[in-house]
Amino acid sequence: MIRRLQNRPPIGRRVLSMVLPLVLLAGTGCQERISPSAEIPGVGIPKVQHPLVERDFPAIRKGRVLRMISSYNSSGYFIHKGGQAGFDFELMQTFARSRGLTLQVIVPDPGEDMISLLNEGKGDVVAGGILQNEILDAWAASTRPINFVHKVVVWRKSLDRPAGTEGLTGLQVVIPWDDPFRPGLRRFKHDSGLNFFITLGPPDQQAEDLLTRVSSGEIQAVVVNDVLARAAMVYLPDLELGPVLTDRLPTVWLVRQNSPELKAALNAFLKKHIRMGADGNLHRSQTYGVIYDRYFSNPRSIRRLRAPEHRPEKSGRISAYDELIRKEAAPVGLDWRMVAALIYQESRFVPSARSQADARGLMQVLPRFAGVGADSLFDVDTNLKAGLGLLNTIYNRYSYLDSLDRWRFTLAEYHAGHGHLTDARRIAMDLGRNPNQWRGSLVETLPLLMQRKYYQETRYGYYRGGETVAYVEEILNRYRMYRRLVPLAGQPPPAEAASDSTGARG
Repeated sequence: MIRRLQNRPPIGRRVLSMVLPLVLLAGTGCQERISPSAEIPGVGIPKVQHPLVERDFPAIRKGRVLRMISSYNSSGYFIHKGGQAGFDFELMQTFARSRGLTLQVIVPDPGEDMISLLNEGKGDVVAGGILQNEILDAWAASTRPINFVHKVVVWRKSLDRPAGTEGLTGLQVVIPWDDPFRPGLRRFKHDSGLNFFITLGPPDQQAEDLLTRVSSGEIQAVVVNDVLARAAMVYLPDLELGPVLTDRLPTVWLVRQNSPELKAALNAFLKKHIRMGADGNLHRSQTYGVIYDRYFSNPRSIRRLRAPEHRPEKSGRISAYDELIRKEAAPVGLDWRMVAALIYQESRFVPSARSQADARGLMQVLPRFAGVGADSLFDVDTNLKAGLGLLNTIYNRYSYLDSLDRWRFTLAEYHAGHGHLTDARRIAMDLGRNPNQWRGSLVETLPLLMQRKYYQETRYGYYRGGETVAYVEEILNRYRMYRRLVPLAGQPPPAEAASDSTGARG
C-alpha cells in the first residue's frame, strides 16, 4: 500500500549542498566568519577515492552478508535494549532480508572516513542522512533518494527571536562539523546580507548532540535536517524551529562505482517504498511509513528509543541481567558480552520465553540438556548455568580453530546442533572446501542442507541452514557493538563518552 504525503512549501530559498559530508580530519570546533570562497577546515578528500576491490551483488549474495557503513546515532544505527536499531538500519535490513542476506554494520573508528572504508571493501553501502551532491559522483555512486529533508535552524523558545530569517541576526549558529550544507549556509549568509556567525561543532559531536546543547542553553542555535529537529522536539520540548533554509533535498545511500548490480537492486527496492510523484507529492509504502514514523513521527516511539537507560553508550548496560550473566560467564572464561549477544538472539532477554520446540528461558535451553535443572529453566540462574555449560562444552570442542571461527562454529552448533553442523562440514569436504573454515566454506554449505541433492546424502537430513548462517552473523555483529560500547568489567562509560557519537567498529 502507498500512502501520499502532501508537500510542505519551502520557506527559505533553495541552497544546494556542495561538499561531501563523509571525510573528517582531526581538529577542534572553531568559529567561521567566512567569505564564500574561503577553504572549509575539517573536510578533505577521501584517502581511497576509487574502488580497490571487485565485490558486486553476486559476490555479496554468495557470502550472504551485506555490510552497511554508518555513523552511530539515533537515526542511522544504534543499540537499544540490546538490539540493533536505527532508521537506515531498519530500512537496509528490510532490503537485506528480502534478498536472503544478513546485515552487518560497520561504524567508523575516529579518524576513519566512510568513503575510504567503502572503496577499500570493508563495507558495501554507506548510509545515514547523506545529502545528494555532485562531488559524490567522483568517489561513489548514489542510489535513488531514501528520504527528503529541509535544512532548518533550531533555537530555544526562550530566545524569543523574530519570525523568519530576520531571527538569525546577531546569532551564533552552529553547524555539525561534517555537514555537507556548510558551504550552502555560508552562501545563504552572503546572499541574504544577514549578520550572523557560523560556528563549527566539534568533530566528535553529531547533530543530536548539538540539539541537546541548544536545549541546555550551551549554544544559541544549530542547523540540522528538519526530520531530525522535529523528532528532537519530542524529548526536548524547549526547542523551536526557526527559518527553513532550503527546498526539499534528497538523501541517498552510496555504493562503490564498480557495484552497478548492487546499486540496481537497492534502487529497485527503494522505488517500491519511496518515490516522488509527478504532482510533487511524496509517496511511501506502508513498510517504509512504519519505519519512518517509528524514528521521526511517533512521539511515544521516539521517547522510548531515546531513553538513556536503554542505551548502553549512555547507561553502560546492555540488559537488566548484565551482572548475572557476567557472574556466570566468568568461571568458564567466556566473554559475557558474547553471551549477552546470544541471549538477545534467543530470547530478547525475556526469562519466560518458550519456543515451539520447548526451548526455555533466557538461553532457550532444551530440557534434555539441563539435567536436574530441567524443571527450573525459567529461573534465570538455573537457565544461565545450564546454557553456559552447554555453550562452554561446544566452545571447547573447537579449540583448534582460530578465535573468530571458533566462535562461529560454536554459535552454529548451539543453533543447529552437532549433527547438522557435521553434515555441513562433510558437504564442504565433498566440494573440496575446508571443513574447518567459515568464510568460503560452511557459510555456503549450511544453506545446501535445504536442497534435496545435498541433504538426501547426509545423516541428519533436511535443515534450514541459511537460518543458522544468519543467526551466527547477527550475534557476532551485535557482539562487536556490545564490546565497543560496554567494558568487559561492566563499568558505566565515562561521562564524555555518553553520547550518540560513540565510535564503534562493527
